[in-house]
Amino acid sequence: MTMKLRFFAFIIFLGASLQSYAQGFAMNKLPLDNWEMGNWKQVESVDNPFKKKRVINAGNKFLYADTPGKISSKLTTADAKIKFDFMLGTTSEAIYYIQGKYGVLLSNIRTSGSIITNDGSLKLPSQNAGRTAGLWQTLEITFSSASYGNALIIEKVSLNDVVIHQGYVINTDGKNEGPISFENKVGSVAIKDLEYLKYGNEKPLKLSNLTYELYETYDWDKQFAKKNEKPNDSGKANELTKDYGVGFNRFLLVFQGNLEVEKDGNYSLIADCAGKESVTVDGKEIIPMADESYRKQRIAYLTLSKGTHKIEIKYIKVWWKAELGLFAAGPEIRPYALHAETSLPTPQAIGEIDVNPKNDVEIIRSFVMFNGKKRIHAISIGTPQGMHYSYDLDQAAILYAWKGEFADVTEMFYERGEPQLLEAKGVRTKFSGKPSVFVLSDANSTSPDSLDAYKELIYKGYSIDEGGLPTYKYQYAGGNFTQKISTNNEGISISINATGAQNLYYKLGEGKSISQIEKGRYLVDNQYVLIDSKSKPIIRNSKVGQELIIPLNGSLTYSVSW
Repeated sequence: MTMKLRFFAFIIFLGASLQSYAQGFAMNKLPLDNWEMGNWKQVESVDNPFKKKRVINAGNKFLYADTPGKISSKLTTADAKIKFDFMLGTTSEAIYYIQGKYGVLLSNIRTSGSIITNDGSLKLPSQNAGRTAGLWQTLEITFSSASYGNALIIEKVSLNDVVIHQGYVINTDGKNEGPISFENKVGSVAIKDLEYLKYGNEKPLKLSNLTYELYETYDWDKQFAKKNEKPNDSGKANELTKDYGVGFNRFLLVFQGNLEVEKDGNYSLIADCAGKESVTVDGKEIIPMADESYRKQRIAYLTLSKGTHKIEIKYIKVWWKAELGLFAAGPEIRPYALHAETSLPTPQAIGEIDVNPKNDVEIIRSFVMFNGKKRIHAISIGTPQGMHYSYDLDQAAILYAWKGEFADVTEMFYERGEPQLLEAKGVRTKFSGKPSVFVLSDANSTSPDSLDAYKELIYKGYSIDEGGLPTYKYQYAGGNFTQKISTNNEGISISINATGAQNLYYKLGEGKSISQIEKGRYLVDNQYVLIDSKSKPIIRNSKVGQELIIPLNGSLTYSVSW
């Protein structure tokens, strides 16, 4: 187990932290008629590359190339965020060009997400977060011109929801603006759902005519209530700052004034403080006074008309030193401070506690968040081979599998460790989280969403093999079964052995859609299920879409890749 301290300069902190709040704004979609097509095609659908006979249907859903060539948008961007989905064929490589000039690899030949430097070498990502051929992937990148000199800052790159670059600087030779471009180098590539936001330097929201009232408060035993209804101090506030409370150990600051809006639009206000803070606009509390004592950003999205709006900001200093901040942002407006610079210092670096297996398998019991709820009897297995998974012991159900780095366990140990959550660090695939083994009266009966862990599905512990991997043991339906999950070059392999029970079925996968790509290969949403080509799984409708099940008679082995 190692601890890595991440120290960010203030501008990087804003880019990595506050910039994430732009996620709540809709991005602009780039229509297909905005492209200089070259030898690329507009298509409706393309068969999975593992199909022996691939069919390409003309249409207007996405862009596709199976010969070398470049495509560029008519749109040009300077500071921007770009997001798109892409799919690679087998043995394929393409390049996305920032502003038509600076390349990022989309590849299953070399490490996907690598930045091509000015001398042609590769700036490798923090980890390989690419998916396998034929699966849709997502790249999101935010970049801006440096405030001085000829340089472009690649603020953040995420591949398949894994951050792989932050704060990388490229020297440039002139104006940092250009089109969105792709180049197919070898094999085939498809691009769809490209979205963008172009960032400017405008600051259309500002505070004016602020007044303040300062009240000394009691401690936590009286819920930080005012000691007197008459303020200890009041007057005109030149700026939003916690410094009016200097000299008091506990205090409440109430600011009232105007929020000046230069133009109609959708905006966000971001509260950031050590203590408690609330924000009210035009008489409506948009950010409530949360029971927090440490730095935690909270956001409200609102539509504002041009003109003057009334605003009230309340701040209560609790235990630690006073820190008060309020930021404004918009769809194409980077978060900027409405408070005094001295009111909210750069946050203290927090140690991230990571677990990365080197020589031995790591086994961690923790809570795992799944579909918005904690799975409290979960186990997570990390392997030196870089393939990992989380498993619900109560339901004999795989929750997630992922490849790359193993786990962030900060929430298990930082401060009081109350959430007890383990977070996957690599590119992951999601499973149904439902019981993998169940009894059906016939193949048309509905499979259960859960089983009673005390009366039906009885967990009997696990044994460890020589390599350190567990085999899980269960009693169910008058019989016994075991389940073992191991790793391979493409993903994970699952082996099941059942004895004594009748009418058993096994859930190989569940998703919105399932299709057979070839004998033994099934596409379940955005993962592959691979099973012996002589097996005959059943694709049938389920509550969420479709599921892939198979009768379980004795032993069964299959694998999942993503």
